[in-house]
Amino acid sequence: MLAAVVLVLATSGWAVLRHYDGRVRHTPLTFSAGVDRPASAAGGTQNILLVGSDTRAGTNGEFGVAEGQRSDTTILAHLDGNGSTTLISFPRDLWVRIPAYTDPQGTQHAAQRSKLNAAFSYGGPSLLVATIEGLTGIRVDHYVQIDFVGFQGMTDALGGVTVCIRELPAELKERGFDNLHDHYSGFSGQVGENRLNGAQALAFVRQRYGLPESDIDRIRRQQQFLGVVFQRIASTDTLLNPAKLINVVDAATSAITLDDGTSLADLRLLAVRMQSIGSGGVAFATVPAAAGQRAGQSVLVPDPDQLGAFLKSFGGRAVGATTAGALPAGPTTTGVVPVSWSRPAAAAAAGDGAPVSAQPTPAAAPAGVSCTY
Repeated sequence: MLAAVVLVLATSGWAVLRHYDGRVRHTPLTFSAGVDRPASAAGGTQNILLVGSDTRAGTNGEFGVAEGQRSDTTILAHLDGNGSTTLISFPRDLWVRIPAYTDPQGTQHAAQRSKLNAAFSYGGPSLLVATIEGLTGIRVDHYVQIDFVGFQGMTDALGGVTVCIRELPAELKERGFDNLHDHYSGFSGQVGENRLNGAQALAFVRQRYGLPESDIDRIRRQQQFLGVVFQRIASTDTLLNPAKLINVVDAATSAITLDDGTSLADLRLLAVRMQSIGSGGVAFATVPAAAGQRAGQSVLVPDPDQLGAFLKSFGGRAVGATTAGALPAGPTTTGVVPVSWSRPAAAAAAGDGAPVSAQPTPAAAPAGVSCTY
């Protein structure tokens, strides 16, 4: 969403871009002495970490009450020097190694293994960046964050968006899966097209309970939504409507946070690349992992070999299991299965031990074109 705004601002003139750049919040990225950051990519390649924070600050309890904040959405935009663009999604329940850090009170914490979204909760953007870099071996060049309020405000400024939901197979409905109603996120929709305002859109991309593949299906929803929003911003209906453009830009720049070394101008390449999202020029990918148990929690565990093969095409590498948190299957793992066969917590709690039939993976179509669960 920010990339589309940068594109609009850049075409409007540098004076306008600089004005709005002054409204954006910035945060420093600081790393512990023991953190060994990967080298920057060569050949014009850039990697931008896009984070959706679930902080409830300023929401007056609209989204429930939760202390601190977590990375509800984590996407690494890989802008390859060869001209290709891939948005790599990281499940929030991915089991990773979180590097040692010092909290705001000055207390030092040793490296530990936990879910990915815990890194943001423990140490904010710096620790999340260090965790992603440690897992992938990919240097993060720029950091971009948007919160609940900003997400909702941008959607409303666009006049809402339309998403598409597929109907669940009858056998999954009989077992209690429900992708149309979720009291946790507050989402309620219908099969087919759904016109969503800001609050409804936020609930749509946050639902995971009731979906056949839980967090993985939620990522597919987020990918669809991202494509729909960009196409909506880049449409003539928006570009030729000054009032709407101003509302969108105001909503975005008042709710985003960049790292101290990044300005809106630094995101121009992302803005240019994202123009092709509607024509299939932007690919979506999700970090491969398997459902399992760690420390009494249901998590997604990356296999070092599989992860290494996945990251190689992006110039990364899977750091060894002893450092990346990609633990091999062992006595502490129960019921490890490929992620395409994973089951949401709601179904597991019901005591139904039957596996979910593998569902076909959505075709690699432009975001916003294919329906998702």
